[in-house]
Amino acid sequence: MSKNKVEVVIGGLIYALQGEESEEHMQKVAKLINEKTHEVQSVYHKQRVNPGRMNMLVTLNIADECVKSKQELERYMAELEKCNRENLALKDKVKELSLELTESKQQLAATEQFKKKEHTNRGR
Repeated sequence: MSKNKVEVVIGGLIYALQGEESEEHMQKVAKLINEKTHEVQSVYHKQRVNPGRMNMLVTLNIADECVKSKQELERYMAELEKCNRENLALKDKVKELSLELTESKQQLAATEQFKKKEHTNRGR
């Protein structure tokens, strides 16, 4: 894959990023970091927070969201797997019921044929 180069603004500073992701993706990442920085700054708005501490707080907030998202994804994947198993069971049940229906139709046709013969034989 080719490397994309893009300049982004994070915390008022310009950074030159290079990666395999699209420019749009890298801009979204920078935007997220800026949003998280503003969130942390709004909590500590009355205090002077040094840049190292600010970066650590932003990192912790983003990591927290990442962990929670992974847990949510795992729950969704488990639910999807459960639904897939139920779906397979339902498909098996449909096949079973279709077979029963076919057999019932055949039995009904045979019974109707027998009744027609019996009725025809009585009339002679």
